[in-house]
Amino acid sequence: MVKGALVGFQALVENARDLVYVLDAEGVIRYASPNVRQVLGYDPEGYTRETLYALDFVHPEDRAYAEAALEDLLRHPGKTREFRLRLLDAWGRVRAVRVWGRNLLEDPAVRGIVINVHDETELEEERARLKGVLEALPGAVYQVRVEEGQDPAYAPLVYATPRQAWEVLGHPAEAPLEDPAFFFAKVHPEDRAKVEEAVRRAVAHPGEVQIATYRFLHGQKGAYVWLRDTLIYDPETRLLTGYTYDVNQEVAWERTLRESEALFRTLAETAPALILLWQLEDPEDPASARLTFANREALRLTGYSLEELQARPIWEFVHPADREAVRARGLARLKGEAPPTRYAFRILTKEGEVRWLDYSAARVELGGRPAVLGVGLDVTEAKERERTLEAFARVSVALRQSEDPQEMMEHGLQATLAALEAEAGAILLYEGTPPRLVARAERGWIREIPHAPTLKEPSLVALALKGEVVVSPDLKGDPRVREAARPYIPEGYSGLALPVLAGRETVGALLLAWPHPRLPTPKEVERAQVVAEALGNAVRRASLRHKLARRVEHLEALRQVDQAILASLDLGPSLEVLLDKLFLLPLDTAAFFLYEPREKALRLAAHRGFHTPSPSLPRSLLLGQGHVGQAALTGEKVAVDDLSREPGSHPEFTREEGLLAERAYPLLARGRLLGVLAAFTRRPWDLTEEDEAFLETLVGQSALALDSLKVLQDLQKSQRELEAAYELTLWGWAKAVELRDQETAGHTERVTALTLRLAEALGVPEEDLDDLRRGAILHDVGKIAIPDRILLKPGPLTEEECAVMKLHPVYAYEWLSGIPFLKKALEVPYAHHERWDGSGYPRGLKGLEIPLSARIFAVADVYDALTSDRPYRKAWPKEKALAYIREEAGKQFDPEVVEAFLKLMAEEA
Repeated sequence: MVKGALVGFQALVENARDLVYVLDAEGVIRYASPNVRQVLGYDPEGYTRETLYALDFVHPEDRAYAEAALEDLLRHPGKTREFRLRLLDAWGRVRAVRVWGRNLLEDPAVRGIVINVHDETELEEERARLKGVLEALPGAVYQVRVEEGQDPAYAPLVYATPRQAWEVLGHPAEAPLEDPAFFFAKVHPEDRAKVEEAVRRAVAHPGEVQIATYRFLHGQKGAYVWLRDTLIYDPETRLLTGYTYDVNQEVAWERTLRESEALFRTLAETAPALILLWQLEDPEDPASARLTFANREALRLTGYSLEELQARPIWEFVHPADREAVRARGLARLKGEAPPTRYAFRILTKEGEVRWLDYSAARVELGGRPAVLGVGLDVTEAKERERTLEAFARVSVALRQSEDPQEMMEHGLQATLAALEAEAGAILLYEGTPPRLVARAERGWIREIPHAPTLKEPSLVALALKGEVVVSPDLKGDPRVREAARPYIPEGYSGLALPVLAGRETVGALLLAWPHPRLPTPKEVERAQVVAEALGNAVRRASLRHKLARRVEHLEALRQVDQAILASLDLGPSLEVLLDKLFLLPLDTAAFFLYEPREKALRLAAHRGFHTPSPSLPRSLLLGQGHVGQAALTGEKVAVDDLSREPGSHPEFTREEGLLAERAYPLLARGRLLGVLAAFTRRPWDLTEEDEAFLETLVGQSALALDSLKVLQDLQKSQRELEAAYELTLWGWAKAVELRDQETAGHTERVTALTLRLAEALGVPEEDLDDLRRGAILHDVGKIAIPDRILLKPGPLTEEECAVMKLHPVYAYEWLSGIPFLKKALEVPYAHHERWDGSGYPRGLKGLEIPLSARIFAVADVYDALTSDRPYRKAWPKEKALAYIREEAGKQFDPEVVEAFLKLMAEEA
């Protein structure tokens, strides 16, 4: 019986094939064993050509569970975890697999998560193929004629099948036909006598089949092969007929089988798996199902003796919830049907404990009748972990359905109740400043219980919030239940209260309740703790998202304050923007007071939130007067939490406004007092640390704003004064040149104005007009360096004198080029005598080489000179001057500038 069980067990497990994968922390495949192609149809080297995620091969319905399993492996480095799930192979078929995983990311030799996948789907196909190969082995048929008195072992061969003889013996059939001793010469010396005896015994016992297994030196292979002869002798024909076939593989199998039987015999008694063999004593009566074999593990696991197990139908040891399904599958297997070969179910031990089995079954023959061999692994721990992971995944998915804290907890509680099969429950969270207990989600009769916002009296919730896990077999009668809640609790309920943790911080409590006789098992309590941790982490993530949003809002507010300060030199708009951002905080009123150093007083500059009309507000405070004056005098924040006791400088005003708390912040910059910011609330001061920090930042920003505006105003005033001084200096130089050169009065003013109008008509950017104006004013400043005898000579100049006169643009450049303020303006004094055709001076620039400012000024300068009286000639008429300008286009002047100038003159006319 035991041997039969072992043979069946061998048929069940010996052909198992495992797939091996190595994954990184993200689930990306880094290695796949070559047999992936054979088992699943996928290219085992596909991961080398593209990024493949192991989870993408998981059945969609198992995806969340597989993700949770991967997270579990990541959380437990070095630990082996077992999971059950479904995969999809390359042909789209569903493959049920058993997975063992181990996180070896920290192992320098591996640096990955090793996954072992066991699939029994194709084992039957493998066995069928192997059986077909064994049955199809060819053999050689031969006959020997044994004469009277002749030694049968060396009787002459009369026939042998040629092809099979060649294949089996490696020699042509003619060889043993020609030499009767040829055959035994090739038999292994150790086996020769055994084979000779088998031949002689066949002749001695006609009609009886004799079998001999031996080694033979194969002619082609040059090595011994195992052969088997089946012999039978016919005395009438005196013919000995034999069938020789290659049994190399069979001998190896027999050797392996013998070794395996010994191994399996030991394994059956020492294996950690439950091994059972059962059959029907009466094929027509399902109630006669009895065990015929159970190993030691089966006895240990169930707590029963073999006699106790054999005394009752096998179904009675199965959990009632699973009994009918297990019974139906077992009977179907006995009938030769094909129910699932592997499934999980629960059994009841002698002590009444529930244990989970991962069970595999096969139909075997025992005593000529069908029997069922079952192998079951105790997977209670794994199953509980699996259910915990399923619960964790279920709750995690539910929590991701919304970012709103209320909706998040509602979804989370609903998933928690489903995962733990609880009838009622609640999630209570600490919220607010100061913290108070808030019911964020409730289900079942618990929602009728009035929750206490504080925990002054003992209760299950109070214990949970202290970090305790409390199991109550009877909630109604539990003395730890709060008295105010007891009337709302129905009879006959057990309960569980446990902390909701975010890291190590308790942020709330989770309450669950079950109707009797249900009491949460230790594993279910552990599962509830995992779920509570997921809820706590979700609370923390929601809190962090809220804080991040507030931080972004505060940063945006500070950016807008900076923009307001930069956008206006007027203090009023900047203070209004600061007030806008102050009221992002839970404040009721606020006011800015600016310090007036001459009066040693603080003046009200901006305010918001007061009920009192603006003209009736306190407008001025002396240093040291009231809380605002005290903050200004000491340079430190003044905090008053109860203005009814410390009303400050205007108690009647404070009372009428209903102000309760105040903070006065001095506005200091570079050691100077600039003002005071006063903030008030009409309720107790309850700003969070984050809000307080933002308020302090706004105080600093306000001080910087006031200081920056004052500095900027002072700088602008100095700049305006400096620019005015520069302008007066430039005009002084221009007047000096006019007086010395006897220019017509007003020439510089006129040509400067005309140059600017022409530049605007040409679209010169506004920011370049100031430099052009300064260049026009200084266009002849270099003439100061020309001697009077040349500059003031009434008659024509000699060639040498002309050369000196043409140096005045160079003198202007050398004189003014060291002044950065005039660097761009120098284009006009230095180049306004250059000509478009390149014949000008001092550098002979041509076309676009001449700066645009100089090309514009040249037209305006010549036109004004021609239309103005000079000591040596009368002014030209405008028409004549314009004709001259038109004629010189492309020679002396830029044609485009001339065109714009003529158009401007026509428009102005």
